[in-house]
Amino acid sequence: MKGEPEYTGVIQEFFVHHTATGNGYSCSQSAAVIRGIQAYHVRSRGWDDIGYNFLVDRCGTIFEGRRGGVALPVLGAHTMGFNTDASAIAVIGTYGGSGVSATVRRAIGTVAAYKLGAAGNPPAGRVVLTSGGSNRYPQGAKVEMWRISGHRDAGRTDCPGDALYGQLPAIRAIAGGAPAGFRLLSMGAAWPYGGMWFTKGTIRPRWDTRTASALINRFEVYVDGVLAAAAPGTHRTFSVTVGPGKHLVSIRALHLSGRVAGISTTVVSDAVAPVYDKEPDLVLRPGTVGATVPVRLDWKVTDPNGLIYVGLTRPARTNLFTTTTSRAFAIRPGAPATYAMIAGDRARNTVSASVTRTPVVLAEAASQRTGTWRLLNNRAYLGGAALGAATAGSSASWTLSGSSVALIFSRGPNAGRVRIFVDGQAQGTVDLKSTGPLNRQAVWSRWWNDSGEHTVRVEVEGTPGRPGVAIDGLVYLK
Repeated sequence: MKGEPEYTGVIQEFFVHHTATGNGYSCSQSAAVIRGIQAYHVRSRGWDDIGYNFLVDRCGTIFEGRRGGVALPVLGAHTMGFNTDASAIAVIGTYGGSGVSATVRRAIGTVAAYKLGAAGNPPAGRVVLTSGGSNRYPQGAKVEMWRISGHRDAGRTDCPGDALYGQLPAIRAIAGGAPAGFRLLSMGAAWPYGGMWFTKGTIRPRWDTRTASALINRFEVYVDGVLAAAAPGTHRTFSVTVGPGKHLVSIRALHLSGRVAGISTTVVSDAVAPVYDKEPDLVLRPGTVGATVPVRLDWKVTDPNGLIYVGLTRPARTNLFTTTTSRAFAIRPGAPATYAMIAGDRARNTVSASVTRTPVVLAEAASQRTGTWRLLNNRAYLGGAALGAATAGSSASWTLSGSSVALIFSRGPNAGRVRIFVDGQAQGTVDLKSTGPLNRQAVWSRWWNDSGEHTVRVEVEGTPGRPGVAIDGLVYLK
C-alpha cells in the first residue's frame, strides 16, 4: 500500500463485484491472482492499494483486500460514486454465463452480514444513498438500492456478471437470515421432569442450528435475564452455574445480520439431598411365623423439589416408589437382616440409610406364668408344642430387650380373647376367633423408636362360650 488507509462512516451498503479474470485457476493460486490484481490497481490505475475491501475465490476462501482492518470501515476504490459508507467484495473470475457455488454464495453472504449487521443495518433491506458522481448517477442524486447490490446497480457495467447478479437475492437471504432450526439438544448435568430441568448447580446446555457457524456472531446464555455466558459461533455448548432455586434459562443465537433466535427453559438448581423424616426401621407385623418372621420396613423421606427414586440396595435392588412409606417382608429368625435404602431427588442428589434387625423367637415355655396352663402338642405349633389356658386371669409374661415385639397365638372358631400389657400398661384386648384354624399367627405387635428392655404380659379373659386360648410364644427384633 502506498499510503495510510482511510476510513469512512458506518457501513450502509455492500457491493458485489467480479474481477472479470479467468475462472481456470486452482485454489492454491488464488493469492497470486490477488497480487496480480493489486499490482494492476496500484501501478496501472494509480490507486494506493487494491480497490476491493474483500475478495473470495472459487473455493469460498475469503481474503482481505484493501489494508486497514477487516472490522473497520476502510474506504475502498470499488464502486465509483458510492465508496463512502460502503464495503465491497469481488469474486475472483468471470460470472456472466454461470453463477458461483453455494459455498461462494455463503462466503459472500457471511462478509456482507458481518459488515452490515455490525452496524445494525439489515442486510436484506434497502437504503437510500447519495451518489458522489458516477457514469450512471450524477453527483447528489438520491438512489434507493438493496443494501447488498451488484456493481451494476451503481454504475454502467456488466459487473458482477449476469449469472452472479441473478444470485444476489439468494445471497441477501443468506446474509439477512435469522439462525435457522435453532434448538436445544440436551442439558448436560441436568435431568428433565415435568417440563423443567433439575440440576445440582451447573448446567451444560447443548444446542444446534442449521445456519453455518460462519454466519453466527455468537451464542449467549442468560439466567433470569442476566447474561451468564457467551460463546463463539462455532460452539454448541457451554457450562453455566446457576444458584439455588428456580430460574429461567435462555439461550440466544445471534446472526451476523443482527437477527436473533432464542430458546427458553426452566431450570431448578438443587444441591441439597432428600431428608429422612423417619429413618428406615423394621417392625414386626401380623402374619404367620415359621421359617420366616413377618416384618414391615417403614420409612419417610421427603425433598422440597420432589423425589425421583426411592429404593433398596440391600438385600436386593428393589424399587420402593416415591409415594409409599412401607413395604412388607419376611426374614429368617436368628439371622441379622439388613435393609439399605437410597433416595434420590430430581436433581439426582441422593441420601442413603440402613437398618439391621435380628428376629428372636421366645418359646411359650420361656414365659413366667400364673394360673392354670396345659401343654398342647401338635406339629402345627412352633416346635410342635404350645400352651393352652381357659381360666380367666391366667397369665404369661416375657422380658426382652428389643425395638419391636409380636405375640404368637393359634386362632380358631372357638378361640377366646386375651388382654395384653406392656410394662404394666394395658394395651387392649385381642380376639383370637377366626372362621378356620390358623396356627403360629403373630396377631398383635408393638414397636418403639429405640431398642430397650420391656415386659410383655398376656392375660386370659375367659370369654363366655369360648374361654380357651393357645399361646405359641413371642418374637421380638433386637
